[in-house]
Formats: sequence, structure tokens, C-alpha cells
Amino acid sequence: MYDPSYKEETSVQEQNISYYDEIANSYDQLLEKDDSNILIRQKVKEQFTHHVEPGSRVLDFGGGTGIDLEWLTANNYNIVFCEPSVSMREKAIAYSNDVLHNENIIFLDTDKTDFTNWHKQVPFYQQVDGILSDFAVINNIEDIELLFKNLSPIIKAGGHFMLIVLDLPFTKRLKWHRRNAIKSFLLRSQFVMYVWNGEYKQTVFLHSIKKIKKASARYFKYCSAEFLGGFGFTLIHLERK
Repeated sequence: MYDPSYKEETSVQEQNISYYDEIANSYDQLLEKDDSNILIRQKVKEQFTHHVEPGSRVLDFGGGTGIDLEWLTANNYNIVFCEPSVSMREKAIAYSNDVLHNENIIFLDTDKTDFTNWHKQVPFYQQVDGILSDFAVINNIEDIELLFKNLSPIIKAGGHFMLIVLDLPFTKRLKWHRRNAIKSFLLRSQFVMYVWNGEYKQTVFLHSIKKIKKASARYFKYCSAEFLGGFGFTLIHLERK
């Protein structure tokens, strides 16, 4: 619910990080309530392990509480874990220490998690063979052209980038934010919606496949997009040029 006292001075990026800090303790439970989330993660796992050789070096971009670390470590990947929300990252670190006991995970410190600065200084120097961005992480980012530009130096040529993005039909967009849905339909503009948790707001950007193709074209080859019917997500596969 919208809170009129909410301060707008902070950037969208900062607002979204604060939102995830706030929901970190309940995030896993929220996902577990919907069985479809398990099916989506299984599909991502199958595609990622098919294209990115187990045992290679990968970036878990926007890794959240580390839910994907279970199958990533089971496939012997050497993992660089990037999560800007401190509270979410702390959950992932605790999961790694208490359950996984895996030494092949590097957790990026907060000052290295902001991809918008990676053109100034790369967060790590050994390139990865694959990038995973699960569960609509990209939908928290407005400037995806900058995203693809700044991800490109850290992945090897021929490396695979697997990302899940929201793909909501018009009826669901109306449900989320009626005014913005109608506006984006009439003006053929990007649909933006907001999710509130108390005073904390998440801004979500719906990126069309066409827009993702265009934004990534200079750096990545578009391979495929698989609509995960009924779940409201699309799995996109890109390959570094």
C-alpha cells in the first residue's frame, strides 16, 4: 500500500535494496508458499547446467538469500556471489557456512556489488564462464543497456548468460498497477509497477524481449527465450560475443 510519507530522495536502486533488506527474513518462506517457484528454479538449473559446464567459474548475479547455491555447489561450480542487499547476503553467507560448508564461493563485499561502477573498476579479475540471474533480478534495474555493458568484461567470449525476467500479460499488469498499465499500452512505453512492504517500496521494470535484445546486442548474442507458461516468467539465454 502506498505511504504518502515515503521519502523520494533516495534513488530507485537504493529503494530496492532497502526493500530487500526489509523482507530478507521472510523471503524464503514467501517463495516456498508457491510451488511454481520450485518448478521455475528446476528449469533454470537444467538449462544452466546444460550450457555451462559443471566445475567452471560462474557469477550468481543478484543471488538473494542463496537459494540457488545448493545446486550450484552440487555441480562443483566456483561461484562469485553478488548481492547488494546486506541482509539478503548475510542470509546467503550463513547458509553457506552452516549448511553447504563449501569453500568455492566468493561473496562480494558491498562496495563491489554495484554493477553501475564496474566500468571504473571490475569487482574481480578472473573472468567467469557463465552468469546466472534468477527470479527477475533484471526487473529491478532500469538501465539494462549499462548492465549488459558492465557485465560484458567479466564473462569470457562464448560464455552463457541465463536470466529470468517477468513476462506479465496485460490483465495482470492491470491488476498490479492499472494506471501505468493503461498508460504503457496507449503510449507503447515501458510498464513500471510498485510493490510495497510497509514504508518500503520496490520499483519493478518490465523489459520486453525486444528491448533486452537491443540493449544486449553489442555484447551478447541472443540465443533463445522460453516463456514459462502460467508462471509469468521468461527464461532468456544470451551468449557473450
